[in-house]
Amino acid sequence: MVATGRGGVRPVKPSNPRVPWLVLNVVASIAAACLLWAFSVPGFVFLLVLGLVHVLGLAAVAWIVLMVMGIQRRQWSWWFLPAPAVVVLALALVVAGVPLQARWAMSRSAFERVVATVPTTSPVGVEWSSVPVPSRIGAYRIEAAYPVPGGVVFYEANGYMIDDAGFAYLPDGPTPDLETPDFESPAFKHLGGPWYSWTASW
Repeated sequence: MVATGRGGVRPVKPSNPRVPWLVLNVVASIAAACLLWAFSVPGFVFLLVLGLVHVLGLAAVAWIVLMVMGIQRRQWSWWFLPAPAVVVLALALVVAGVPLQARWAMSRSAFERVVATVPTTSPVGVEWSSVPVPSRIGAYRIEAAYPVPGGVVFYEANGYMIDDAGFAYLPDGPTPDLETPDFESPAFKHLGGPWYSWTASW
C-alpha cells in the first residue's frame, strides 16, 4: 500500500542534496581541464580563456550559494571540496608552466624531424622568407616557419591575444638580431636544449 499525505496526495520526496554539488564539481573539473589546455600553447587560447572566466565566475557564485544553504540547513558535506581543489590545482599547474611543458614534450620529436629538413639560413638579401612546413607538428597547429639567424622560428596558430607566439629552434640561444619591425620585443622561454617558446608584437 502506498502511503499518501493529506487529501490523498503523495508527499514530494526531498531532492538529493548531493546532486547540485555533483553537477558543480563536474563543471569545475571540465573547466579546469579546459584551462590546462588553453595554456598548453606558447601564448594562450584567448577565446577559451575568456569563456572560462565567465564559467568559473558563475561556478564560484553557485559554490557560495550552496555553501550558505548547507550552513543554514546544517547539512555538512565533503562534496564542497572537489570544485575549489580542482580549480586551485589547475591554476597552480598553469603558473608553473606544466601544461605547456607536457604538451611540448609530446611534440618535440615531431618538431625535431621537421627542423632537420628546414634550411636555417634565409636566401641572400631576403629576411624572414617563409619555408613550407606541415600545418600540424606534433600536437600544435603551425601557421608558418621562417629561417632566422642561427635557427628557425615557428608561428603557432593560437598566438598571444593580438600578438604572435610560437616556438623557436635556436642552438646558440636568442640574440638581438632576431628582432625586426614584424617581430618586436620577442620574449623567449627556454623549453630545453635548443628549443624555446616565444611571444612577440607585430
